[in-house]
Amino acid sequence: MKAPETNPAKRFLVTYTDGTISRQEASDILSVDSAAVQNAETLMATDAILTANDVVYFDHMGISSLVLTDEQAQALQNHPGVLAVEEDREMFALEAMLIEDYDKAVATAYQSGYTSAMFEVFQKLVAPPATGNGQAVGSALPGSSPLATQPIPWNINQVKAPGAWAKGYRGAGVKVAVLDTGVAAHADLVIAGGVSFVPGVASYNDGHGHGTHCCGVVGARNNAVGVVGVAPECALYAVKVLSDAGSGATSSIIAGMTWAKNNGMKVVSMSLGALSGPSVAYATAISQLNAAGVTVVCAAGNSYQSAFPWVNSPANSAGAVAVGAIDSASAIASFSSRGAQPGSTGWNPVTVVGPGVNVYSTYKGNTYTTMSGTSMATPHVAGAAVLIKQRYPAYTPAQVKTLLQKTATDLGPAGRDLTYGAGLINCEKAVS
Repeated sequence: MKAPETNPAKRFLVTYTDGTISRQEASDILSVDSAAVQNAETLMATDAILTANDVVYFDHMGISSLVLTDEQAQALQNHPGVLAVEEDREMFALEAMLIEDYDKAVATAYQSGYTSAMFEVFQKLVAPPATGNGQAVGSALPGSSPLATQPIPWNINQVKAPGAWAKGYRGAGVKVAVLDTGVAAHADLVIAGGVSFVPGVASYNDGHGHGTHCCGVVGARNNAVGVVGVAPECALYAVKVLSDAGSGATSSIIAGMTWAKNNGMKVVSMSLGALSGPSVAYATAISQLNAAGVTVVCAAGNSYQSAFPWVNSPANSAGAVAVGAIDSASAIASFSSRGAQPGSTGWNPVTVVGPGVNVYSTYKGNTYTTMSGTSMATPHVAGAAVLIKQRYPAYTPAQVKTLLQKTATDLGPAGRDLTYGAGLINCEKAVS
């Protein structure tokens, strides 16, 4: 009988010191035939499943993906042209369990591991205490049917999106990519396009529901039914990087980020993550997107009540807009990750917060449901970034991030803090 393998080969991400390195130069460092190195975005946008022999390079990102043993990874780490060699970690959709007592539910969820759960809790718009959830505005938005009366969910009012719309900013012409479980066909959503980077899956259809929910928060249309998103006239793209089970490899996510950069996206919304410190590969990918004018918005994580209470990866990478979650009373959600691991350096903290408890939005099967998590808070902030880009097209991602912070409503201790960041986003003030 063959002895069990003690050091099995795994897929790693190799980040180079030169982010503009060519595929030929990358193959030289990896000591592989350049003809065998494939374009990651092109290959992974099919339904291809990477094998142990597949070596891919993310063009203009400075990152490769290949299978190595730990010994090979360590040897490659010592190469002067290599910045880091990291395992291709699995990432998860970042919604929290929601039962009658969501505090207890989230604690239970994290005791059993870092998992995601989804419940179809309500079949109609339900208002949290002391909010106007589902309250109809008295007149339609400009550009909509003159007879339309769009219900405005409490969370959209909380971030003052209607105030931005009244000033003429509803996201028109701004491309935003939601990197998630994809999107399902829905009467309240208009999808401009999309792609799947999930191995073996060619369609960006959402069989999970998480991505569809996030898409609705960003850009559900003003059509007199259901809900409306923060930026209802944005150009919404669905990039499937997580499977219908709600998880996916970092390589798939970086492929999605590469696609977003190469296809003119201005904002990327990523309601996903894992319990790990800052990743060099993610930091590099975010830096490349930022340099191309793409603002990257990431969920801070739902692990505050776990042994890893800090901001999750990739939100903890420099350059990201890290988003925490609050409830309808503007109190921090008990699950919302915050702060950085003691003694760590370069750990991106919470930037701002958004509504993330009992958020009602679009769902698979052309339905609606209520969900909680920093996953739900993140697309609110992505939508706000879209509005800013419409108002200030020339703004860099750094300027967008600064404006989100500068115009946020301070919560918690005076000034910026590790729990709320700069506070709750204010769309109206951000475009004023």
